Amino acid sequence: MVFSKEILRKRIQSDNSWWSTNKIPFYREYRKRKYYPGFFELVAQAFPHRAVVLMGPRRVGKTVLMFQAIQDLMDSGLDPKRIFFFNLDAPIYTNLPLDQLIEEGLNIHNLEVENCYFFFDEIQYLKDWEIHLKVLVDRNRNSKFIASGSAAAALRMKSIESGTGRFTDYFLPPLTFSEFIDLNGYNNLLTETVIDYKGPQKFYTCNNIELFNKHFINYINFGGFPEIALNSELIQNPEQVIQKDITDKVIMKDLPGLFGIENTLELQQFFNVLAYRTGEILDYQKVSKETRTDNKTIKKYITYLEAAFLIKVLHRVDITAKRFKNITQFKVYLTNPSLYTGLFGRVEQEDERFPHLVETSVYAQYLHRGHEFLRYAQWKQGKEEGEVDIIELSKHFQKVHWALEVKWSDKPKASKLKQFMHKNKLNKGVITSKTLFQNQEDLLIVPTSIYAYVVGKNALANLDEPA
Repeated sequence: MVFSKEILRKRIQSDNSWWSTNKIPFYREYRKRKYYPGFFELVAQAFPHRAVVLMGPRRVGKTVLMFQAIQDLMDSGLDPKRIFFFNLDAPIYTNLPLDQLIEEGLNIHNLEVENCYFFFDEIQYLKDWEIHLKVLVDRNRNSKFIASGSAAAALRMKSIESGTGRFTDYFLPPLTFSEFIDLNGYNNLLTETVIDYKGPQKFYTCNNIELFNKHFINYINFGGFPEIALNSELIQNPEQVIQKDITDKVIMKDLPGLFGIENTLELQQFFNVLAYRTGEILDYQKVSKETRTDNKTIKKYITYLEAAFLIKVLHRVDITAKRFKNITQFKVYLTNPSLYTGLFGRVEQEDERFPHLVETSVYAQYLHRGHEFLRYAQWKQGKEEGEVDIIELSKHFQKVHWALEVKWSDKPKASKLKQFMHKNKLNKGVITSKTLFQNQEDLLIVPTSIYAYVVGKNALANLDEPA
């Protein structure tokens, strides 16, 4: 469908209301995430001349970050009429080249494309977006281009292929547990301390671990999405918000558009199975039987779901941390435990699936600090068999840095963890509990909620370090 220029311009003017008001409605009220300063630094950066590609799953605050940047640009003295925003999810913009959108926007104010900022939201809806954006960057050295998209892996792949030296990627993950606690003002429950774990380490104790655990359970259910986590009392049926606005849009709209998927129902059913099994070890044969799909389709669907940042797959090593040549099984995690709520409803700690969601939540904290060297260990040698939930290997896979068992019990069993530690010459391991805190000679036992907070806190602290 071809829309008239008049209709197109009206939509552009509607999307850019700050041209007349000099302010972004509502978005000034949203608290800024810890990731915002790094993003705005790239937006305001004049050299090197690159477009910024903001990546992340749906509903983690990408559009909010863009609007906050627009407001800060105006507050710094930039003429609001030189800031343009286009939501490419809108049907009126379907398949319109970026340069045509820019031309229509500039014509409204009779401007030249000089010293302007152009924001493109959900850019994955434009076919060959990376080529369009690359051309804009090359032709317009005095203007800045910022794009966002919800299919992180797919966007990154195209960004690397076509945008070398022209694009800077910036990733916005779901809310960490520490952000959830800090932004809600619950950190008054915590006291900073120092523990001995491979040397002195900053840590936290809690004066009311039962209440802190309640906040952790709320985080598991809704905490990964900022809008819901910070306004849960104002949102009716948050489960439906998660399902309809995130899962359905990604499965039924984003992924089919990116990968040409025809059988979206099959993909939805496949995702439902993996989401229900989050935190479990799966093998291809059982998944094939349960989902009625062959191994080739399973691997293809996993690639799609990882591209949309809905799941992450963790691969197996043996008791000596060696990789298996024949990959027959894997561990799957939702990148955000709250996705489970959208599919199957909220959970309580008495529920059967709750321990797996606890483990999923801990793993999700590591997505903020790099995860390419994380694995799980599983072995069977004669009558001896065991498993360790999460380990980290060195860059060249020659050494184990640490090993972690995630439990929701005050009687955590560590025999298999210690067996793995002995084989890999680890002096100390970590096992989480429900409320127990003990720092033993070879084992740190710490409440899972505290551990999740510390991992997220450390990851966000690294954002302040110079690149």
